[in-house]
Amino acid sequence: MTSTASSSSRTPASGLLSGKVCVVSGIGPGLGRQAARALAAHGADLVLAARRQASLDAVAAEVGAMGARSITVPTDITDPEQCARLVARATEEFGGVDVLVNNAFRFDAFQSFEDVDLAIWRKIMDVNLFGTLQMTRAALPSMRQRGGGSVVMVASMVARQPQPAQGGYAISKGALLTATKVLAYELGPSGVRVNAVVPGWMAGPSVDIYVHMESEGRGVPRQEVVDELNARVPLGRIPSDEEVAGTIVYLASDLSSALTGQAVDTNGGEIFN
Repeated sequence: MTSTASSSSRTPASGLLSGKVCVVSGIGPGLGRQAARALAAHGADLVLAARRQASLDAVAAEVGAMGARSITVPTDITDPEQCARLVARATEEFGGVDVLVNNAFRFDAFQSFEDVDLAIWRKIMDVNLFGTLQMTRAALPSMRQRGGGSVVMVASMVARQPQPAQGGYAISKGALLTATKVLAYELGPSGVRVNAVVPGWMAGPSVDIYVHMESEGRGVPRQEVVDELNARVPLGRIPSDEEVAGTIVYLASDLSSALTGQAVDTNGGEIFN
């Protein structure tokens, strides 16, 4: 576990999240990284969580260069003791937790229902649903002690529009959307808001891999695959992971103080809900 802070004076993009302690799980090269950067840009102190220390160190260095204070806590959200340890470290370093961004997830096995070993789907549920709920439960006492907080679930458009061979992932994210409503109802009286961001296709590392695989597999230029994705979206382009991170900042901040139990589709209009 390490802590990082820039020696230069801090110049956040805004003071929107100044004084807020934000936990981000699932730190990696995609949305987790962009969420951490966006929260840091608006003045938050960060608690970065992932299973791999190398991923944590890379993002901690980036937000440190922006002037943000952060600590890294290697965490497997399926382990309740590790979730509790993360909150204890956040409390020790920064005084508690105000915002929890539940970004950690497990990919699908990319098999049909009839072909897949259902034990694999159970593992997906263990991370995407139960691990997320476990991390949320661990953070609640600290949020209540600080007068309330914001929980941001990272869902997926695949829960609204299932794709071939992504059943396990779709089911887990659909369950997470229902959990968002259940928790919002139960936790609202204590000042804890629970909302979800629902990305669709999202320009970033994961889509880059998909585009490469499609281009190679079909023998077509990469741009042809990109154009096909963009053609589905009313805005004419799929949003970037940085843009989705902007929605996370909104849900984390007091600008969304009247929102709870909501799922904010951030997909360029590909699906209207």
